[in-house]
Amino acid sequence: MKTKEYLKELSLVFLGVLIALLIDNYREDRRDEQTIRSYLAIIAEDLNFDIINLADQLKTDSAQAKKLKLLRDILTTNADLPKLNYDLSSWSRTDIVPYRKLSEWDSLDYYILQLYNNTEYKTRKIGFSTVVNSNLSHRIPLDLLKEITVYYTTDSDFLDFRQKIDDTCHWNAIPYLNQHQGNFKNLILKPGFNSTLLRNEATGRYSTTLVEMYTKIEMIKKAKILLEAISAY
Repeated sequence: MKTKEYLKELSLVFLGVLIALLIDNYREDRRDEQTIRSYLAIIAEDLNFDIINLADQLKTDSAQAKKLKLLRDILTTNADLPKLNYDLSSWSRTDIVPYRKLSEWDSLDYYILQLYNNTEYKTRKIGFSTVVNSNLSHRIPLDLLKEITVYYTTDSDFLDFRQKIDDTCHWNAIPYLNQHQGNFKNLILKPGFNSTLLRNEATGRYSTTLVEMYTKIEMIKKAKILLEAISAY
């Protein structure tokens, strides 16, 4: 009889411990779920930050691209320039612009000085870094985790790559002109000035700016898609 009572009491103890463990696991599970949702909320804030700032940069990029295109088109169609040795501008469509005589052109100062706006942008990764370091990423559905990871690694790296192309091109003509502010037209008309380099630089920078703008537009689209996926979680 004592053995039965002992086993009964022991069973009650085991049952109590099991119930306590289940309750503790449930609470821990709830706590982890709330934690990961708070991390996803931070990612959502980061994405909204990206969308707003990339959109603002696109406005600056657009204004810069217009100046680069105008400079390229003017240099391509201007009869005052010495004969060019080769023409990168001919690789892309060039619009005809009203003829401007460089010896009387004072506005070149304005265009040159506005060309070097730095609009490089890196995605904000506060929420993503938090998730990576939390050891709770397994709590996020696999498809959603994949979308988040691709955005902050592959897509973000591609944006960085596109924005750094200008740095690897080693442009020289415009920085050279910037050292002679107020004397651009006189410098350009000298026989020894490499007008080909200047025109090709304007063309190259115009092309890379357009590609960078396209990449930023795609990043905004992907950020919005990812936001919708997080909101649906």
